[in-house]
Amino acid sequence: MSITPRYNLLPGTEITLLNRPMAVTGSNDVGYTAVGLEDGVATVVPYEKFVEYLKLPGARINSAQPANGDHIRKRLGGHESIMSLKNKDQQALGRFHVAMCQVVDIYVALRQEDDPRFRPTVRNLSTLSARRFIAEQTTLLLEEPVRIAPRRGGEKTKARILYKGRTILKYYNRYKKLGNGEGVAEALVPLTHLRGNRSPRISVPLRDLMTKAWGEFGFDLRGYSIANVHQYLETLVHEENKRRILNELPELAVPSKKTLREHRDRLVTPTEYAIVVDGLRETRRKHGRGSTDFRALMPGELCGMDEQKMSLVTSAKEKGFWHTLSDETKRAYEKADEYIRKRLHIIVLFDVASRMPLAWIITEHPNAEATLALLRMATRDKTREKIRYGCKNDPAGECGIHLLRNDNGSGLRNSPVIASSMGIGTINEITRTYSPTDRAHDERFFGTVESCFFKVMPGYTGRRPGDIPGYDAIKNGVVDVELLYAMLTRYLVDEYPFQKHYGVGIFGRRPWDVYNELNDTRGKAGVIDPHTRRIHLGWQVCTTPSDEGVRVFEGIWFNSGELQLAREEQFFKGKVEVFVDPDNLNIATVLMPGVPDPIEVTLQTTAFADMTLGEVLQLVAEYRREDPHVTELYHDRLMEARTRRYADISSIGVEHDLPRSYSTIEECKALAKAVFAGARVPRTRQLDGTTSPDDVTNLAQSDGVFAIGEEPSVIDGTAEEVPATSEPSSDDQSTDHRTQEQQSPGASASNPSPPKGKAPRTRKSQSMKSARPSNLKELK
Repeated sequence: MSITPRYNLLPGTEITLLNRPMAVTGSNDVGYTAVGLEDGVATVVPYEKFVEYLKLPGARINSAQPANGDHIRKRLGGHESIMSLKNKDQQALGRFHVAMCQVVDIYVALRQEDDPRFRPTVRNLSTLSARRFIAEQTTLLLEEPVRIAPRRGGEKTKARILYKGRTILKYYNRYKKLGNGEGVAEALVPLTHLRGNRSPRISVPLRDLMTKAWGEFGFDLRGYSIANVHQYLETLVHEENKRRILNELPELAVPSKKTLREHRDRLVTPTEYAIVVDGLRETRRKHGRGSTDFRALMPGELCGMDEQKMSLVTSAKEKGFWHTLSDETKRAYEKADEYIRKRLHIIVLFDVASRMPLAWIITEHPNAEATLALLRMATRDKTREKIRYGCKNDPAGECGIHLLRNDNGSGLRNSPVIASSMGIGTINEITRTYSPTDRAHDERFFGTVESCFFKVMPGYTGRRPGDIPGYDAIKNGVVDVELLYAMLTRYLVDEYPFQKHYGVGIFGRRPWDVYNELNDTRGKAGVIDPHTRRIHLGWQVCTTPSDEGVRVFEGIWFNSGELQLAREEQFFKGKVEVFVDPDNLNIATVLMPGVPDPIEVTLQTTAFADMTLGEVLQLVAEYRREDPHVTELYHDRLMEARTRRYADISSIGVEHDLPRSYSTIEECKALAKAVFAGARVPRTRQLDGTTSPDDVTNLAQSDGVFAIGEEPSVIDGTAEEVPATSEPSSDDQSTDHRTQEQQSPGASASNPSPPKGKAPRTRKSQSMKSARPSNLKELK
């Protein structure tokens, strides 16, 4: 059972609980009775609540007020301790007086053992033996040299000179009068901070003019200097002196610039002046209050991501066909092999809890693709970078990201990045603009990389324009991007994690040690599901599956039994979505409409195993790369072989008189004209024992027509409508078709046209009627 303490607080004790100042007036069975010093309201504070209130911030108890009127604090002008005094020499004098009085107390006690009637008087404390004893013991107690007299010849010394007996006795009597709980140093310290003439040296009219100069001119966003404001003040004082001369008043003297600056400091605080001159946004950036708390307790809980333009000029050699040019062309185009020097951007993602870098990317233009590559690198294993660039130590492993903090950079704050981060379960936090205190860890990381890595590299441009005016960064920018990324990787893996870090929560430890300790004690953020990671961070390709699987990027095949089984069971026909991690092509994810779960497919080309997509494309490009001269040589040989083959085929057809299996252009045009002319002349066959109507009416003699009577006469009769001629039979069409196929263009050459002057027979042609063909598909 706990006992509630009850403290004996004297009436008049000042207490401050819950930011309310009160004075204790007594106590009862319930608690302490108190009266508010500001509102005068009587309050009863229960004993158990009083103990809890004392643990809260802002709680204070001043028990010296009822005991001695708190005269010690009032003596120092409200200062609680000598440590709050501005004058350091004044503080040192207070400590010297305390040590001296303690030694005098010891000296008096020793003398009274031999002589009980010994009393500390001016004479007794002025003797040489007493002064030597006091000086020697004070030196040991104060740990500063104390002498009984200055050096001979007026030589300067840093040692303190012991007072005479009268002054020693004065401080000793004050020391003996102190009660319990009263500050000794505060009672013995000299009041040198109150010395001097405290009356104002500047008259009220001049002070008003100084205030007017600052208010009307000095507090401007253009940031006028003290000299500018001082010139404006001179103008105001000159105009005021004109009026004072007319009224026979003394002229006002123009104060100095230092006095003008001190008057400004009395008018406004430094933060207020910064707001007036620099604006609220810049003041918040410079004087904003940061956080000195632990912002994360395990790796992956909070990660910072930021981008910065490197203060380094890099070189990217322009790739062309320089080796294919002749000497004259090389001399004419010397710029074809020049170096393109530019400044790139670096994007870094690091863990706040351990200060370990998780991912780093160098890009020409910060965009969504570069940021997604950064997230993929942070959430995967980085053994590939360790082996490729020859790192001696292990980089930080893969882990999930709970909270991702970034600034308002265009490459970081965009819809693809935010959507992808939300897809993998990461909360995306965008900090305020121009607020570096929100991202103090990010800024500190880039500052370290700038000073320790980029500054020593050739091509360094400096932190600001004109930082190193004598150094030509353009001419010295010879480091290419691949070498720069390799050196940066080795620095972030082998150097930075093993340097001592004095940030909040690290306390001089090395980031690698902090990372391992947090991994063992608290663990890391949960790893992301591989399918979820590929779907939201990978590259998406829409393709049609087949029995061979799915093909992406024009030649990389993936397949699995699960994919083929889903195709068979769902009777699927259409396109599927394939998600590939460009950093690892071993496994891909397929989303098929109608199938709820993602389908895992594996790489079918084993030669591409454990390779990135960029490495695969580069490998294929190397395979396809060929010297232009060799290409031309192979082309000539190929055309020569084809020409020879076609010549052999033609000679075989001529030697063996083979029919042609092709048509000429003229034949195709004639056939097309006949097909699409819109009319067809069918061939008719005369029936046996009949005569055509034209032959009957023809006056000339014809077969099958006989004259009736000897004289020409008119036959009376009525004409009957003859039914329409029926469509030609299939036999007629097939006969006509065969007749046309048997004719060849060579036949026209063997059967020339009739000579001029002889009219061709037109009897049958005139009797033929044009009609629309019924079946055009059978025409050729």
